[in-house]
Amino acid sequence: MFINTYRIKEAAGMLEDASKSDVSVLEIAYQTGFNSIAPFNRAFKATTGMTPTEFRRSKSFRDQSLTVASA
Repeated sequence: MFINTYRIKEAAGMLEDASKSDVSVLEIAYQTGFNSIAPFNRAFKATTGMTPTEFRRSKSFRDQSLTVASA
């Protein structure tokens, strides 16, 4: 559990990074040390309260809102 905290933090950073928007959630799971998607999704949701895909979409939507608001 302790190591997953660091892995999820790293994954969240990658999911928020617009330059990594073309990297799949599965690839991010692999890059952060998970061997399959199911444990990654469970750990991510337990830590953040949402799935990795929901997390990415919420950050993307927020960034788009800021761009529109500042235009």
